[in-house]
Amino acid sequence: MTVKWLPSYAPVDEEFGNVSLLLHGDGTNGSTTIVDSSPSPKTVTAFGDAQISTVISDPFGNTTGVIAFDGNGDYLTISSSSALSFGSGDYTIEFWIRWTALPAAQGIIFGGPNNSLQIYYTSTLFFGSVANSVVVSNKVVGDFFIPWTPSLAVWYHFALTKASGSARLFIDGSQVGDTKASAINYTGENNFIGGDPGLVWYVNANIDDLRITKGVARYTQNFTPPTAPFPDLSPTTRLTA
Repeated sequence: MTVKWLPSYAPVDEEFGNVSLLLHGDGTNGSTTIVDSSPSPKTVTAFGDAQISTVISDPFGNTTGVIAFDGNGDYLTISSSSALSFGSGDYTIEFWIRWTALPAAQGIIFGGPNNSLQIYYTSTLFFGSVANSVVVSNKVVGDFFIPWTPSLAVWYHFALTKASGSARLFIDGSQVGDTKASAINYTGENNFIGGDPGLVWYVNANIDDLRITKGVARYTQNFTPPTAPFPDLSPTTRLTA
C-alpha cells in the first residue's frame, strides 16, 4: 500500500464530519445511480425518470452531472437515518436548483412525519413543518411564505438554516423573508427530494450539490454563494491510500 498526502490546497470542509447527506449528482448521462458522498453514505433510490444529466452544465460550468427531474413522477428517496434526525437542534439544508418549467404545485424537499421539514413552490415559495401544515385548495398553508418567482434556466443557490430555534432562508446568499422562531426540524424518515408522491407534486428542474449538515447553521447572515462543488474532505482526512 502506498500512502500519499493530498495536495495542501485540496479543498476541505471544516464541518464535513457533520454532513448528513451530500449529493453531487455526478456520473454518467442517464444513470439512475445517485451517490451520497457524506461520511455516512445513505441509499439513494431514483423513481420515475429521475436521473443524472451531463447535458446541462452545473452551477460552476462543469458537465460532470446534475440530477434531472422532469416534473412527471420523478423523485428520489433517501434511506432513513439518525444522521438526518435533527430534533430541535441546528442544521443547514442547501442545494442548487435550475427550473425547466414551473408546475402549479411542486415539492422540492421534504421529510416526515412528525414536525419535519418541507420546501415547496406553489406560485409562492413555502417552507414549514408537516405538523403545522394543511392543504387548502391544492396549496400548503403553514409556517413561512416567501413571495418569489424564479426565472427558468437559471441556477439558484438555496440555503435553509436553523440556529438556536431561528429559521432563515437564503437565495443566492441573500436572506429572503424574516428570521422567525421555528419548530421545523428533519426527522430522518420518509425523505423525498424532487417531489412529493403523496400530494403528486413534482419539480421540473435540475438539482446539484445538495448538502445537509446536522448540528450546524452554516449561514446566519448574507454570504457569497459557493463558487465550486462542496468538498468531500475534512481537514483531518487529507491522506489517501
